[in-house]
Amino acid sequence: MRTTDDLIRMATPTTAKEASVLREFSEHYRANPELFPFLERHALKQVRKFGWVCFDAAWAGALMELRIPGGPEFKLTAKLKAWYVRAILYGNSDLNGWLEMRRAAPDSVFGMAVAKKLPGDYAGRLEWRDGRPLTDAPTQLMKKAARSVRPAQAELFEVAG
Repeated sequence: MRTTDDLIRMATPTTAKEASVLREFSEHYRANPELFPFLERHALKQVRKFGWVCFDAAWAGALMELRIPGGPEFKLTAKLKAWYVRAILYGNSDLNGWLEMRRAAPDSVFGMAVAKKLPGDYAGRLEWRDGRPLTDAPTQLMKKAARSVRPAQAELFEVAG
């Protein structure tokens, strides 16, 4: 079974900001272990009810349910929403094509891309950066190469001629 922990482990942030948000997502995910299945249930409930998922609506429904006295206690921030969407699709690839997708910061960190809508799909699909379906296992080639902070050594020295 594919887990969010696997997705976090294979992430390749290339900037300090990406690394910071990935760390925030990872800490939030681990600090609130009941939240992921809670959001997953909301998404699956919406698919069963409507045949498609608007994660914004599932997110709003989860927020409303969280505010009910006696409901679960979680803090949800809008900044983490796209990260949870990618994690849900990674673990539930059968939802792919039924969830509204837009390009977002986690795509480059996780080696993913939003593909065009296929016939019969409600929305675009999430796929690996190299164009393979999300159901395939990730490979090193899909990950974005980390940019070096230092200039290439050849640029530091003049070559004597």
